[in-house]
Amino acid sequence: MALLLIAAAGPASAADCSKDVLAAFEKQRTSKVFRVEFSQPSAEGEVHMKIDYMPPDKMLQSVKSPAMPGEQQTMLVGNRAFAGTSGAFEELLPQFTQSIIAEFAEAVGEPKNLGAFECLGNSKIDGQEMLAYRTAEKVPDGADTSKIMARTIYVDPASGKPAYNVIAALTGTAPPALKVKYSYPTDVEIVAPANAPVQKLH
Repeated sequence: MALLLIAAAGPASAADCSKDVLAAFEKQRTSKVFRVEFSQPSAEGEVHMKIDYMPPDKMLQSVKSPAMPGEQQTMLVGNRAFAGTSGAFEELLPQFTQSIIAEFAEAVGEPKNLGAFECLGNSKIDGQEMLAYRTAEKVPDGADTSKIMARTIYVDPASGKPAYNVIAALTGTAPPALKVKYSYPTDVEIVAPANAPVQKLH
């Protein structure tokens, strides 16, 4: 159904490229492991987030921030979730676990509302040659394209999997509003911590 909606959202060329983007994300979500990384500025300094997804039911999220002591981690293993700092975990209560399970299901499920994509062809990012696809934005005549944001998905031509997801102005030299990097490590293990105490409500 999502594919039909996207195909109807733009001209044939955009629909064809939308299928390419959907196919890339389908390869991602059927990978043994995929990693999502991005950084965002904050008042205290740059916050870096890394999330390893291991379908069907494992996830490890790590957040580093100058404002936080150590690395803040959240883990999902089956129907159990854990949270901690630098490896010292507590098991979360069911009401918190359910929200993490829901977020995980959304992250590894079929993409929704991606929109229509145009093919940009070969494009370089971080010194690597990628296939680029950008959301087909309707730009009014005379509009300032440095104020119109668009999403560009960069796909590794060798693997056919997404490598970057970048939100930036259509034109202009400003840094991207968001730059997400995807990778597919082969050495990830996500194992529930032994003897983790159950979280206490304060």
